[in-house]
Order: sequence, then structure tokens, then C-alpha cells
Amino acid sequence: MNRNLAAVLRISASTLAPIVFSLSAFSALAQTATSTIPLIEGLTITHGIRATEGDYESMSRVGGVTPTGVTLTISGDVPQVSGARAEPVSITRTVRTADLANAHTLKYEFNTADGDIIPGSTAIGMSAAVLADVRARGQTQVTLDGTAGGLMGVLGDLLGSVAKSSGMAGLPDGRVAATGMLKLAESKPVAIPVLVNGKRTTLPAYHLRGHIGSAETAEDAELYVLDDPANALVLRWTIGKDKAEVTRIEFPVKDAPKVMERELAESRRTAIYGIYFDFNSATIKPQSEPVLREIVEVMKREPGWTLKVEGHTDNVGGDAKNQDLSARRAAAVKDALVQRGVPAARLTTGGYGASVPRETNATLAGRARNRRVELTRE
Repeated sequence: MNRNLAAVLRISASTLAPIVFSLSAFSALAQTATSTIPLIEGLTITHGIRATEGDYESMSRVGGVTPTGVTLTISGDVPQVSGARAEPVSITRTVRTADLANAHTLKYEFNTADGDIIPGSTAIGMSAAVLADVRARGQTQVTLDGTAGGLMGVLGDLLGSVAKSSGMAGLPDGRVAATGMLKLAESKPVAIPVLVNGKRTTLPAYHLRGHIGSAETAEDAELYVLDDPANALVLRWTIGKDKAEVTRIEFPVKDAPKVMERELAESRRTAIYGIYFDFNSATIKPQSEPVLREIVEVMKREPGWTLKVEGHTDNVGGDAKNQDLSARRAAAVKDALVQRGVPAARLTTGGYGASVPRETNATLAGRARNRRVELTRE
């Protein structure tokens, strides 16, 4: 059976990884401004998605960058309309270098039956040519490409309502495509807050608005595109009733363990966003390995330290459920660290559920930042 996964215009939200702090304290934290996100191996982009089936969270991870293209693995635990257990979906795809430069089609959803390469399209962001149009003319024509039929409505049809009601053109292989003109809503890039390597950061993005589809049945579209020709990520989007946004970005940096060590030494606390869990579960995803290794390295360099592993969630699902989930996730992290060589006696755990939010739980981004693991030095 084929499986679909919304990749660019839908990806991230329910219960992936826990977090802590009051909203006022978090808002008071210094905010770093940056203008680019490197398109390198290990870059992981987490999206929050608001869908009719329920909010969920999904990741796009760069597996390799070569002169001919970029390989992406797009994965997520997608809620089901039937209320059944969320279904894990993982799809690998390669975006050609030529398309990163020139394509005007954005592949927003993938099917396991798709080929590895879909010529003429990009994923998770726009091409340099699209960004050049926006900069030079204040507008650009784009095509949004998805999959018709099958599990589209079940696993995340960001443009499902468009496909059914907006006159999208059918393609020979069962895909559908809608074309429209997007225009600048503001003359200059605006600052979009995103967690980058665990720190609240602002990224400059062009705010675009337009209509996708044909005539009276066209859907309103609103996108925020990172002002970076080398990696023009779509940071936020609303199309029809569906919404999604990038909530977290992680990529390898030099001396990452030293940064964690310094925070624990100075403030005795650090928030960890790079530990990922299966949907509504304490099972740690393989993508968490780099951060787990960083924690192990810190513990080796500081043999006198003991750490408390804290689990934090958003408020979806009720207090009792979240309390239990956060405690199980904290215990799972401890077990993973012990398996990697940290003595169990140097680790304690605690689950806090949704009791110590960093931001409001009323938004996709806020809930994503409230799901986290924190380490405190005892």
C-alpha cells in the first residue's frame, strides 16, 4: 500500500519531544538574528502541521549533499482520521541541484510510490530563481504539486481541499498541481522566530500572498520564504484551512558538546530539542543519536556532575496523560545514556507534563517549543 507524507507545506506538531520555563521568562531570553541556514548533511527541519486529522510533527533531514543534488529523508507519525494509532511514514527523495537553482514547482507532498527524483521540483523550500523573482519583481508564479486520491486525505493533504474543489490539473501519474501568482505582502523581509540549535533565533523571510488554483475556486495562500538563495526554506504557510510552520532547525556545529557544557556550568540548565520521540510515545527516534552522544561526551568531561533528565510536553491530551508521558520519556533518555556508558547513579529523572510551559500552547510553534527534554545539574 502506498503512503503519503506532506513534506514542504505540512510537517510537525503533536507529541514529539518534551520542554520547560514560563512564557515571560522565555520571551525575555536574548534572541539571536541570523540570515542563513546551511544546506549541509545532518540539517534537520521540524515542521508543525495543523490538519483535519489532528496536529502532528514531522522532520525533513538532509542525508547528503553532492554536486548533483541533495538527499532528503522526510518522516513523521501522521494522525489518522479514523482515530487509529498514528502511522509512521518515511520517504527518501533527491532534489537535483539544477532544480534548486531554477524550478518553479514545489513538491509539497510525497507518496512512497514516487520516484526518488521528481525533475522540475523542489522540496522544503523554493528555488533560487523563485527568490530572484521575488526580489526583482515582487512576485513569482509557482506550482504546488501533490498526490491525488489514495491516502491523501488520511495522511496529510495540505492541499486536499484545493485538489477536490479548485480545479487542480490532473497529471498522468495521479498527481495534481495548482498554479498561482504569489506577491509580496510586505516590501522587505520580516523577522520570523525559529528555534535554531535550541536557541530562539529570528530569520529574515519574504511574506508572500496569492491564490492557488483556478477562478472562483482558488484557495488563498500565504507563505514566508527564507531570504537565502542557497536554501530558501518555506518557514510558514497557510493554504485554505491548513497551516504549517517550521518550529525547529538543527544542524551540526563545531564543539556542540562544549556549548552544552558551558550552559550547564553557568546556569545549571539546558533545554534539549534534538531528542525525538515517536508520536505519543517514549520510544526515542534514531535521529536523536547526535545529541545523545553530545550528552555522553559532556558527562565524560565532567566526571563529578550528576544530571536530572526532565521531560516536558504540551497541553494536548490532558494532565494525567502528559504527566505519565513526560516521565516515561525522561526515563527513556536516562536508559539511552546508560546504554552509551553514563553510570546510572549519575542520572535522575522527572516528568513535568505541561506544567512548566515555555510558550503558549495556543499555537503550533508554542506547543512545539513546550515539548522538550531539559537537563539540570544537581
